[in-house]
Amino acid sequence: MVNQIPEFIPVTIDKSHIITIGERLYAESIEFVRELVNNAYDADATLVEIAVTEDTIEIRDNGSGMDMEGLRQYFNIGSQQKLYSPKSQAYGRDRIGQFGIGKFATLSACKRFEVVTKKDDFVGRVVFDKEQWEKTGEVWQLPFERLPADFRKQNGTTVLLVGLERTFEPRDIEEKIVEGTPIKAPYFRVRINNHTVTPRSLSGHRIPFLEGTRFGPVSGEIVILSETASTSADPGIEVKVKQVTVRRELFGMETWGKSMARVRGEVNADFLPITSDRTGFIKDSGEYRELLKIMEKIMENVKISLQRLTMKKEGKKVSRVPPLPGTMLVCSVTFARD
Repeated sequence: MVNQIPEFIPVTIDKSHIITIGERLYAESIEFVRELVNNAYDADATLVEIAVTEDTIEIRDNGSGMDMEGLRQYFNIGSQQKLYSPKSQAYGRDRIGQFGIGKFATLSACKRFEVVTKKDDFVGRVVFDKEQWEKTGEVWQLPFERLPADFRKQNGTTVLLVGLERTFEPRDIEEKIVEGTPIKAPYFRVRINNHTVTPRSLSGHRIPFLEGTRFGPVSGEIVILSETASTSADPGIEVKVKQVTVRRELFGMETWGKSMARVRGEVNADFLPITSDRTGFIKDSGEYRELLKIMEKIMENVKISLQRLTMKKEGKKVSRVPPLPGTMLVCSVTFARD
């Protein structure tokens, strides 16, 4: 019997597919801005400045920056580094980034992006040109340039996108920032073209909640808007993981009719497993089923509160109805004796 030498089949992937994967995972190319802002948050930035022009977008932060090893991790697709270091060093933030492929989605929006980063005495620049990178065949390398230590005054990272394939409106970018980044976190601010981005503010009847589960806490607040403030745009409850909205869920409100337009709010459940594109949850999981169980109870209370508020308003309307013509008003008058 002849002993056969084991043979192996190498697993390869064409470089152009990396860009394609990034584009498909982040179908809306504007999503890359959210990713870059969240990277800055993970790096303990307190300020992120976004400058938008017709042909360029620059995202500049004052975070911890990267050294040579940090840059290698930055361009390591699917790096597990943030899983091993889930908390940021300076502020102890729960790090948001996970998969590391979001940066390649930027190439669905532009022809080239540059990364300039400073960490103490180290300053470096990496240029990612989509056309040039695809031309180099099997060579998986990006041009790197070491810059003088005084090239940038403070630690941090700047990402510059050049040769935009489409026009990006600052207001659309702001909408993504509000929904997809932790702008409510302390010591963290985002500005777009010198305008500070602020969280949404809802007014109405508030129903806060905090529930414990075997996976972790579920907290949030539901707001019942007034009828005049109700809207059919963006229906549902924002479900957040690590302060970032992953998606909106109706949690049974699809059967409520027009009343659904009066209900908004958010639920925070950091334990939820999310999909690779961060636009949904792994619904066939114990964590997600636990959330549904909690939200079923909460939304039942919301429905009762909504019905009570509606009945209360209807009662006020009835009391204000003027008498019909010809109707006699009966008054009870009591006279005091001398």
